[in-house]
Amino acid sequence: MVLNFLTAHSLAETTLLAAQQIAERLLAQSPRSPSLLLVYFTQAHDAAVLRHALKAHFPDARLLGCSSCGGILTQAGYHARLGWSLAVAALYDDRGDYGVAGQIGATPDVRQLLRSAIADGGRPGELPQLILLHTSPGLEEAMLAGIEAEFGATVPVVGGSAADDGVTGDWQLCWSEGEGQQGCVLAVLYPDCQLAFQFHSGYVPTERHGIITALDGREVLTIDHEPAARVYARWTEREAPWRVGPILRETTLSPLARQVGMLDDMPYYKLSHPEAVTEREGLRLFTETRLGERLQLMHSSQEGLLQRSLNAVRIEPEYGMVGNVQPFGALVVFCAGCRLALGESLNDVVDQFRDRLGEIPFITAFTFGEQGRLPHGELAHGNLMVSSVIFLDS
Repeated sequence: MVLNFLTAHSLAETTLLAAQQIAERLLAQSPRSPSLLLVYFTQAHDAAVLRHALKAHFPDARLLGCSSCGGILTQAGYHARLGWSLAVAALYDDRGDYGVAGQIGATPDVRQLLRSAIADGGRPGELPQLILLHTSPGLEEAMLAGIEAEFGATVPVVGGSAADDGVTGDWQLCWSEGEGQQGCVLAVLYPDCQLAFQFHSGYVPTERHGIITALDGREVLTIDHEPAARVYARWTEREAPWRVGPILRETTLSPLARQVGMLDDMPYYKLSHPEAVTEREGLRLFTETRLGERLQLMHSSQEGLLQRSLNAVRIEPEYGMVGNVQPFGALVVFCAGCRLALGESLNDVVDQFRDRLGEIPFITAFTFGEQGRLPHGELAHGNLMVSSVIFLDS
């Protein structure tokens, strides 16, 4: 039986050379063909060149990937140089099955993608243990709604929205058969191992809140009938009004949230990251909201983000695992905004993930939205979250 999770990274400044280095470094660790390649890269890389090159080296492997903001983390550290970074996790599992599918365009049919991926994995009629999901920003809620329509909330989802380095729309997606900027790619996993999932934020609620009273798409126009940007400036105690334009970096430690449930008498939230102030004094968010919902100001600090992010690599008994399980690999999807807020502390994240997980391989992409399952089983898209799956061998 072969069950393994390996990573490799490259800082080469051409896509072909980076892919060649990844292949050599994986083959140096194992001569076998991976079951699944998870491919994360910065916008400098060309997804089409990358996909073709990796498939040439590993023709039998399923491949799923998306672009990451600024760089990628693995157990070896934070990888980025002059805008270039490529890291790949290879899952080897000769008793499991894996399928991938993708669709480029503004309105992907996620239910058809699920069926195609299940057929690709050779498991027709069987629910997967996990769906890995990557979409372009703006499609997340629709894709999750389609998954719930197909499966209910029975199958966990771990995912992240493709990202670039400056919110300029230069993100990319890829899968075994294609690539593009706008669309959805997913993998279904039937692994011969146990899985543990986490979906967390590193924020605490403040006492400031208000009701959405006007809305246009992802732009909140008014809160309690007052221009949303004006309310948000007051809540965040700014001396001057927010200027029209991007505010992503400045708002990372003070996002907005909606309470979605209670667990052990404690509320839990879905977070929304304010992306920009509009000409109408509205706030454009990285998630959808609804008219009449209550928005609450949340807060964190750099240290608080770091400490609460460690919940994403926590393994707890309540996940229904039996026997003496040992982690052997992990995928951690980490919000790009939190990455920017942590700054030079990223290497502390690596050290603390290592302390929690042990000396095992892991890979972390930095995304513009995270998808996971909330405590009562609801599938959700949020911002400034950490979504993870840990692979466990018993």
